[in-house]
Amino acid sequence: MNVVEAIRQKYPGMTKKQKALADYMLAQPDSMSFMTLKALAAQAQVSEMTILHYCAALGYENYNQLKYAFRQYQSERAKIAVHGDGQYNAADLPADQLADKRSLLAQICQEEFDLMKQLFAGLDLDALFQAAGMALDCRLALLCARGVSLQIADFLSSRLTTLGLPSLVVNAELNDDVQAALPLLNPSALLIAVSLPDYYFMTSKLCEYARLQGAPVLTFTDSTFQSPAASHSSLTLAAPCASRLFLSSPAPMMLLANLFSAALEMEKSDRRASRRRTSLEFSRFFGENPK
Repeated sequence: MNVVEAIRQKYPGMTKKQKALADYMLAQPDSMSFMTLKALAAQAQVSEMTILHYCAALGYENYNQLKYAFRQYQSERAKIAVHGDGQYNAADLPADQLADKRSLLAQICQEEFDLMKQLFAGLDLDALFQAAGMALDCRLALLCARGVSLQIADFLSSRLTTLGLPSLVVNAELNDDVQAALPLLNPSALLIAVSLPDYYFMTSKLCEYARLQGAPVLTFTDSTFQSPAASHSSLTLAAPCASRLFLSSPAPMMLLANLFSAALEMEKSDRRASRRRTSLEFSRFFGENPK
């Protein structure tokens, strides 16, 4: 169910202020992708707190998630238009947003900075090392993604290759890629799914199939609660990605992928050092004169 359908479904049980807010959202779904909390409060003539409570009532953790939901809805409508008449209806920024482009870009810079702060605030270092161990324990890592997520998968594959770990990138939108990956999913393989909004059904299906085949699944996504791929994951690494202009900002996820790479290098070096220590200890033991 998309955000517009959810609003319409819950409309009869809303308060008067919530209905006024819902009326504005339904009348201006395109603008909702970009509008700030303060601007929406002014336009709908409700308080910012009313909007935040309404977000929660719709099942969203915050206003950024609601904006993402409208962006996803807008993206799906554009896809329907492409299939329907061969045209791509790209949404323009509202005119009032373009009155001061420098200020708008400064706001976007702040929003990107805030995403980074959210990432570091919730960063689980132990989970990064656990993920690194999963990559080191497998014989082959298959990286599944599509769209902007595919760029992150390519980056991860490059890092794995640099560390001497075999990997294969699977474009979830290409049937040949998916079919070629299926026989490789077994307990000795690791499926690394990169899934940013809009979530692609084939990515989550591959995660589900991998688990059925006994293959561990490591998921890079934006939300452990909303991402379908996360529900089939052995371990999930999350980075916020809400974006004003695009469906997802890849910057926090790329940083998370880089931190995972760093943990992977540390873990690999530690294991190599441990093996050297074991060999040295045995050599010393073997070389001791019996008494």
